[in-house]
Amino acid sequence: MAMESVDLQPESDLPPAPIARSRPTIQMNLSDLGTLVLSLVLALVIWLIAVNQENPLIKEQLAEAIPVTIVGVGEGLQPVQDLSKESVTLELRAPRTSWESMKNDDFRAVLDLTGLGPGEHDVAVKVTRRDPQVSVLAVQRPELTVILDRLVEKEVPVQVEIMDGTAYGYDWQAPIYTPVTVTVSGPESQVQQVTKARAEIFLGNAKSQVERTQTLVPVDGQNRPVDGVAVAPSGRVQVVVPVEQWPGRKEVAVRIKLSGPPAAGYRLSSVRSEPSTVVLQGDPDMLSQVPGYIETEPLDLAGATADVRKRVALLLPQEVTADMDFVMATAGVSPIEGGITVSEPLIVRGLGAGLSADTALAEVDVILSGPMPLLESLNEDDVFTILDLTGLVQGTHSVEPAVLYPEGIRVDGVIPETVEVVIKAPNLGATDALPVLPAGQTSATSTLTGTPTITGTVTSAGDGSTIPPTSTAMPQP
Repeated sequence: MAMESVDLQPESDLPPAPIARSRPTIQMNLSDLGTLVLSLVLALVIWLIAVNQENPLIKEQLAEAIPVTIVGVGEGLQPVQDLSKESVTLELRAPRTSWESMKNDDFRAVLDLTGLGPGEHDVAVKVTRRDPQVSVLAVQRPELTVILDRLVEKEVPVQVEIMDGTAYGYDWQAPIYTPVTVTVSGPESQVQQVTKARAEIFLGNAKSQVERTQTLVPVDGQNRPVDGVAVAPSGRVQVVVPVEQWPGRKEVAVRIKLSGPPAAGYRLSSVRSEPSTVVLQGDPDMLSQVPGYIETEPLDLAGATADVRKRVALLLPQEVTADMDFVMATAGVSPIEGGITVSEPLIVRGLGAGLSADTALAEVDVILSGPMPLLESLNEDDVFTILDLTGLVQGTHSVEPAVLYPEGIRVDGVIPETVEVVIKAPNLGATDALPVLPAGQTSATSTLTGTPTITGTVTSAGDGSTIPPTSTAMPQP
């Protein structure tokens, strides 16, 4: 059999054989890898269970709502609706330790209007939190609808409206008020609706002028309030409503006439009439001659050791009638601590410039009580009765006298409780207006119930000071 020849190259012509290098190898079967992964998972689960048992995650709603803060309102723009009271409620998830220290201040809800122009916009509420361990799961009302409008202002008139009436027999006159116009500002669509700034005044059966400081409310043509509009400069109006009595009618104070002293060891402590005033009716000329009070038939206190209460008749002038013929008179009778009744001249103060005042009475009776030594030392410079006419305008007014008295003395009552004052303009004149009592050349007499009288004249000492009058007083029997 023929053999196939093979041409062999010489050994020197063959390339060198590569050098063999040894490399480490890691061999791991699939079962070992699964065991390792399972161990890691179990360890993680056990750790999570342990942490959750010690400080578990709690999912709850925050108890209080978070107020919404408005930012980024463009210059010259303003929201039409009132966003100052907007708020959102948050649903949270946090560890128990975070809940224990959580406060509303830890959250901020922001409505960012940056770059928004006039018109209606749906804007997302952005909530930020201080504690990174707290997660916000949900926001109630995550979006708010905002309407932006141009900010404008305009001047509108002030309107004062009287909502009720005066007492029977009286009429109110046109209100006097300031300012008469104000400036309203706000969104253009709201400001355009405003026609005036309105103030409501309630007189409450007034018998004399009414003074009020009232808040102004911007309203439209149908007197409906317009929201979202500010009123400048102060948003308030000063109002004076004059009140006058009807012709042929006159309201006067009731003066209870007393007779007889209380029992030994007792004194008169108060006198009260129910009602304290009555309305007289008649010819205007006749009424003009009636002073600002009407007396009653005597209320007998002779021998009284307790309060005396009795229905007494009014002593009316001829051709004059009243809305009632009788009043209920009550005289308080108390054991003596020490008490006197003094007749004190009235001193007028606070009368407006250029005005004059006539009073129905030149003096009133003041019931005083207190320690006898103090009462015995009183003189005419110690007790004053003031009629304060501050702020009163022309017309007829019933004014309650104010009594100034030394410390340690009590004022139990003034008879009558009110004094009629007629305030006139200069052209009407007034000849009987009460002056303020000056020091010097002035006399006053105080009549003490149940005691001797205290009399005296204030005289000048020559150096501008005064010498008080001498006085005597004796304890009551």
